[in-house]
Amino acid sequence: MKRHYLLASAALAAALTLTACSASDDALSGTGGAAGNTGAAADGPAVDGGTLKIGLDRPFAKLDPADGTLIQMPMMVLANALYDPLMVNGDNGTVQPYLAKSFTPNTDATIWTLDLREGVTFSDGKPLDAQAVADHVARLAKPESKCACALDAAAIATTAVTGPTTVAFTLKAPDAAFPNLFTRSLGYVSEAPAGDSPAVGSGPYTVESVQPGVSVTLARNPAYWGTKGHADKLVYRVLSDADSRYQSLRSGDTDLIWTETPGQLKQAAADGLRTATGPGSTSTVVFNTKAAPFDDVRVRRAVQYAIDREALEKVVFLGQGAVSDGPIGSRSPYRTAGAYPAHDTAKARALLAEAGHPDLAFDYLVDSRPEAQQRATVLQQMLGEAGIRMTIKPMDNASLGTAMLQRKFQVLDFITSMFGDTDTALGSLYLPNSPYNFMGWTDPEAAKAIAEGRASTDPAKRSAAYGQAARRVVDEAPMAFLTENTVGFLSTAKVGGLPDLSKRTVLNVSPATLWVKR
Repeated sequence: MKRHYLLASAALAAALTLTACSASDDALSGTGGAAGNTGAAADGPAVDGGTLKIGLDRPFAKLDPADGTLIQMPMMVLANALYDPLMVNGDNGTVQPYLAKSFTPNTDATIWTLDLREGVTFSDGKPLDAQAVADHVARLAKPESKCACALDAAAIATTAVTGPTTVAFTLKAPDAAFPNLFTRSLGYVSEAPAGDSPAVGSGPYTVESVQPGVSVTLARNPAYWGTKGHADKLVYRVLSDADSRYQSLRSGDTDLIWTETPGQLKQAAADGLRTATGPGSTSTVVFNTKAAPFDDVRVRRAVQYAIDREALEKVVFLGQGAVSDGPIGSRSPYRTAGAYPAHDTAKARALLAEAGHPDLAFDYLVDSRPEAQQRATVLQQMLGEAGIRMTIKPMDNASLGTAMLQRKFQVLDFITSMFGDTDTALGSLYLPNSPYNFMGWTDPEAAKAIAEGRASTDPAKRSAAYGQAARRVVDEAPMAFLTENTVGFLSTAKVGGLPDLSKRTVLNVSPATLWVKR
């Protein structure tokens, strides 16, 4: 997200020029040494050979970029082994070319021209050329692909192959952030899979064996077009329970895991483990603005005032994160100074009385993870001090997701990595017709500002427009912002090449850059 406007200008200018250079390769490797990131800098020369064992935090249905699970942030360490992205998320919210050499707009950002690296092949030897990109986008745009990215692809009016390595995308509306859509599913170019077989990609590893939802073993791709992976093999196991995954790392059964658990991040150094972490998720409280009493902004703002974000972060996240003050996060290239309502119980009570809800009571839906339950309990206590009675309703993830999508809730706990990409977050969460506007919130002023920001290739105008939209989100409070959370990877001491992710908002690592010390 971003600190000052001058920093934003440089980042955004780079994003709009989008020409490949060595920095784009670094975006999947990084450099070590930052606070909270204890890898890479003193590792010495890379070592080839051996097997890297990786613990996944969730099951996957199939190995195909169309599968939404595979392109979630904790799972991209698997996706990046099989598929190379056209674009990749870099430091401070930037987006850089990877398989692409450049991605360039016309003057009004309605036509984008993608120029590919030459000589790239899929792992079966077929060329990954402009036609392959066009075919991939067309496949994922079809309803039968069941890819959530079909909503993104729907923004494309026409796709034209204009040369062996050149594709022109004509959009239905101006979009200065269009390349951001190619950092995940649309950008992981693959061949159409045959049945349930894995989709063939161009990545540094190929599938040796797979048990969907359980494990997958990958072997180094001997014909890889780029720098070869260090490990001979990668063995992934699904270890959904956070404590079991951590113990597997401590015992040496696993070399690398993903964690979002504050206690594990705090304990890691004492257990001799290494870390590669960044502010990869944001905790929020989401209101159903279509139903009373949260159709009244005074009630929503009362909840804002009743929450002490600093105290919440210290208790739940153990000082590992930071408070969040709106939809533009701390490392976004669009970051501008903004005020967020400070904790004030008296103001909360006054707003509730004014709104006619002095004895406000509601159900709070939350998933069953220990940290989510703890967060809900702390919120319950804080709101109680303002006379608000909150009943905690734990749910499994599937039921919680259904309630959110169908808007069958009053208030719910919502942790997301979406704010790592400001362009996507604003357009997805706060536009009235977006399927991800779970709040049902409609605000013409915010919608106008978001549209102006997305249409502008001028960094100053874009930042100003997004700042205006963010202020409306905070003032109207369709959601309350709580904390920016530190998440990421833990490894044993024998893993080399662990990257510095401290400036990343999307934590994206290629396992090809890691090695096993011997």
